Parts: sequence; structure tokens; C-alpha cells
Amino acid sequence: MKMNKLYILLLLLPLMILHSCSKDNDVVVPVIKPQASGAMTDVRDGYTYHWVRYGGLDWTVENSHYNTNDENCGIYYTNQVVGEDQGANDARTVANYGYLYNLAGAKEAVPDGWRLPTDNDWQKLEQALGMSAQEAAADGWRGSYQGALLTQGDSGAGMKLLYGGFNDYMSSSFSTHYMWLAAYGYYWTATTADDEALGYIRKIQYNSKQVWRHTTNIHNMLSVRFVRDAQ
Repeated sequence: MKMNKLYILLLLLPLMILHSCSKDNDVVVPVIKPQASGAMTDVRDGYTYHWVRYGGLDWTVENSHYNTNDENCGIYYTNQVVGEDQGANDARTVANYGYLYNLAGAKEAVPDGWRLPTDNDWQKLEQALGMSAQEAAADGWRGSYQGALLTQGDSGAGMKLLYGGFNDYMSSSFSTHYMWLAAYGYYWTATTADDEALGYIRKIQYNSKQVWRHTTNIHNMLSVRFVRDAQ
């Protein structure tokens, strides 16, 4: 009997996965546009960021491109070969996805007049995109279509969140600590958990319309966006 139940479960599992995916695909994504938009230039390196406004906050559209020139900032190396031209990696990843930072580096990268968004800032953005306050404050995957909105470009919501992967500080892999480029996007908040060893983050996934909220080790390296109160 136990074997029969296990056999049935194994048969049903792919159907369950397909049903879950189809439910996500069936979600209708509304058209939402920013309340305002503009651009700003980081005087430290001359890089120009564009921004969009939601819920009284201006959000940068590009991932942070500021190089802190220390161990708190990293490049997602797609091929960690000894002697490789690091400029090639820079062109492949930084130009498209920006740098990755641990939490200290994320705070260091912030240009004058802006800040690293708090967990509450992210919740305000998610609510401006239609997520309920209760969902926004929950852990794990939340919302229904906000993840899709966050990745839209100029013709849509304009936030352009990217799947820039991350650097896993605790990874035991012999090949690389860099993971999930083009599949997941991980973004810091400035908010830490009670013991301050963990920081709250947001994660998006290439085949999901939801947004993940949880914590991660503050030494992991993630992508960064900047925010300011609407000017």
C-alpha cells in the first residue's frame, strides 16, 4: 500500500508542478506606469542612472555600477580561469548587471542624496504596484504579478530589475561562489534582522511573477538599487 501511494505521488508530482506554473502564467499583469521619471549622475564616477517614482519614492532603474575598490564589492565572474583577462568579465557582467556587494559595500556604494532602500521602502514599492500591506510584510514568495512588473522596461512599470545572480559567501563549491546569473535577481535592503548577522533582501525569479522576501548572510554579495524621497 505504501509503495502504491508513493507511485501515485511520483506520477502526480509533475502534474502538480505544471498546475502551479500554469496558475502563475494565468495571472493577468496590469499596466502600471511611474508617476514621474528622470536621471541623475553620480559625481564620483560620472555614471548616469535613470529613476522612476512610485509611492513618493524615486528608485534608480540601473543596478549600482559604483566600484568601491575593496573586498565589499565584486564582479560576477562567468569564467574564473587563472590568468583570464578580467576586463572581459567586466564587459560581460558589470556593463549589464552592475557590481555585486555585501551589505557593507551596498551602503558604501550609495551616491550623495540617495540611500540604500530599507525593507519598508521595498514594501511601499510593492504596495504601489498592487500588493496588499499584509502580503508585503510576509516572508517568502508574495504577491501575484509584482515580480513581473518589477522587471518591465520603459514600455511598462520601468523598474527593470535584473537577474544578476549573487555571490554565496558560505559556498563550499571548488569552482565558484557566483550563482544563478540570468535566473535570479537578489537585491539588498538596508534592514537587518535582530542579530544583525542577516539582512532582509528581495529576490525575483525568471519564471515567477511573485517577489521573495527573506533574509540572507550580510557577507553574501547581491545587486543594489538606490532610493530617495521624491524631490
